[in-house]
Amino acid sequence: MASSNFLSSPISIFSPNRILHNTKTPFFPLNHNCRSCHVVASVGGIFPVDPWAPGMVVDSQSIASELFAFSLFPYLGFLYLMTKSKSAPNLTLFGFYFLLAFVGATVPAGIYAKVHYGTSLSNIDWLHGGAESLLTVTNLFIVLGLMDGLRKIKSSDANTLDEEKKQ
Repeated sequence: MASSNFLSSPISIFSPNRILHNTKTPFFPLNHNCRSCHVVASVGGIFPVDPWAPGMVVDSQSIASELFAFSLFPYLGFLYLMTKSKSAPNLTLFGFYFLLAFVGATVPAGIYAKVHYGTSLSNIDWLHGGAESLLTVTNLFIVLGLMDGLRKIKSSDANTLDEEKKQ
């Protein structure tokens, strides 16, 4: 098996166990006979990217999109618990829900930028600015709601102190 192929046999990209054969890595000297040298790696799981596949380029974009999609589930759990606790001011809670509008607008804007301009959303100023303005509005809702909540706490504390002084 003196072939310089990367893989010893063609295997599906999403195969759970890959048997790899590579004679050009620093781990094997160039004159080393690799007939018995195979590396077994387990891939798959959450990331459908195989970093050892020939022709596959593992870049931050492919991993970032997977992490972005996965991060939605903990955020939805956060929203559920925040709503259920009824401890957050209404405007703040609305702000956290409004963040989903930012996500909902950013994904299609990113696709539009890639299809029509051939680049990422961050390189198209008018699209990127529009998407980021939704994030700014989200932050305003959250902060204004928290300020209102603090104001209500201060006024209720002042009312309690006034009632205690009257008694």
